[in-house]
Amino acid sequence: MKRATKIRVAGACLALALAQSAVAQALRSRQDGLSTTVSSSTAGAGNLHFTMFGRTFLWDNAAAQKIPPLLPHAELNYGLTDYLDLAAGINAVTYVLQPGYLYGRAKITTPDNKSIRLLGISQTVEAKKTMMSYFPSNGFRYKTEGFGPEGFILGNGGTINSWKFTTSADLELIKLSSWLPFKLYGNLGWEGEFSSYINDDNAGRAKASKTKLKIPQQDFSIIPMSLGLELKTFNTDFFTEVEAQPFAAQIAHKIRADLRGEDGGDYTRFRMVGKTFDVHYLETPIYINSGAKLKYKNGLELQAGMSWLLSSDRGPQLGPCDNVNNKCLDGATDGYSPFFPQWKVFWLVRYPFWFSQPSSELYRSFLLRRYADKRKRVDLESTLAKPATDAEESDATERKRRLEERRKEADGKAVDLN
Repeated sequence: MKRATKIRVAGACLALALAQSAVAQALRSRQDGLSTTVSSSTAGAGNLHFTMFGRTFLWDNAAAQKIPPLLPHAELNYGLTDYLDLAAGINAVTYVLQPGYLYGRAKITTPDNKSIRLLGISQTVEAKKTMMSYFPSNGFRYKTEGFGPEGFILGNGGTINSWKFTTSADLELIKLSSWLPFKLYGNLGWEGEFSSYINDDNAGRAKASKTKLKIPQQDFSIIPMSLGLELKTFNTDFFTEVEAQPFAAQIAHKIRADLRGEDGGDYTRFRMVGKTFDVHYLETPIYINSGAKLKYKNGLELQAGMSWLLSSDRGPQLGPCDNVNNKCLDGATDGYSPFFPQWKVFWLVRYPFWFSQPSSELYRSFLLRRYADKRKRVDLESTLAKPATDAEESDATERKRRLEERRKEADGKAVDLN
């Protein structure tokens, strides 16, 4: 009985030790957007973060002989209030180390941002200024505007080249239950330019034409969109997202054609550099991104992952039209192929200069801990009873073994009366 009591006490100490153990908690920032998808939350009042991030790839054999750029993007983000962020940054295109564009951004969300919201909504406004001195690609472009590995880049001679508006919404499933540490993201935006190098070039060509060439003004506005799902843990978040960047003209043309029951809605015609070609709406940049984020006690955040291209050729390929080898729609002079890399590697480093953890993230940590505690819950009654039960069973087995040995000894000494 004394032996069973000792085992019972040891089991109780072990159970208490397990119950008291806890995972080290990282300081979580509310800037929890994914690789491309923007969260509806802001950084928090007074928080200042410096972020470096980028996407890199090897475009061709010549590029493979060089070291891919490691620092193509830098940004400062400051939380003016709990529901208003201000940011400024400089971008460099991912395939050459040259400035891409400067930008300034403001983001506003609802005042209930201090707490975890089941549904969060925000609005972002961003102004861009293109800094490229040349366009480093073989795609269709005029000066610094046109198709390239980054997608379609807007460029003109103005002080501000383009405006971008993004509406962000997300669902915090952990608000419903600590057993659901997931967050769903969705972004829908619009980016348009004040003027266009391409439209100006087309107007000059029409004016110089002796045949009174007429080229209509074209809308190169872009509608960036993305959907993402993220699994949140104490120190590591895992995510997957899909992003796309179609033209507004493509979407409008597709909707009109479908409503009228017309053919040809899948393609939108563009004219630039003296060429006419058609782009399928599935030939615009469409990527799937997957990766993970690490969070540390000092508020530092690291992110890494990979992007894979989903776009592919839908019609004629890049180059002059040919009725046999490269057949185009009537009126087109050249085909078009998605001028985008098949894969990219992306990374992010976010360092906090001034940082205090928002109350919403403190509450998230509590919910994540409660979820972990439920998974690791110890049944004290069963845990305490098991050592004693095991001891009793062990004693009974030992007694049975000894009785069996004595019976065999007695059988060996028995006298055969017959």
